[in-house]
Amino acid sequence: MPIAATIPSKRIARVACGVAALSALLACGTAPHATTDAMRPGKLRITEIQPPQMQDSNDSAPERESLARACKAWRLSEADAARFFALAQEYPDGMGDAYYWLPCSIKGRLIADGRAWEFEINAAATATWRDGDSYRRWGCSARACTPLALLMPDGNGP
Repeated sequence: MPIAATIPSKRIARVACGVAALSALLACGTAPHATTDAMRPGKLRITEIQPPQMQDSNDSAPERESLARACKAWRLSEADAARFFALAQEYPDGMGDAYYWLPCSIKGRLIADGRAWEFEINAAATATWRDGDSYRRWGCSARACTPLALLMPDGNGP
């Protein structure tokens, strides 16, 4: 589905404007809090993080170009990724509808609960961990996640 069908134009403009302030926002924020035992300090370790990747989308050329620029500028360090997971809430299947999706994500690897996981953080404040056939899904609506994402959830209302 084209991003324009899921994100009103104002939100896309907000993403583009937000990218310019992203660097400044990364310096702001509050201390992370643990949400599960897996998230307590020392229990989660990011072992690899890759640059952001833009996926194909059916968006118009101007939207694609704007999102590609925002995606390219979006950066998360290993500490940022760990902070995202510390702030995020794990959610069961079917709860992802509370979040948007953008065709931009950062992939990496982490160790939590004694297991090695591959992760993917979507620029719209969601993430997935995968270890073989096991999946864990995360979403962050905490205000402190704002500098760690390009688009925050807002209830997905009309």
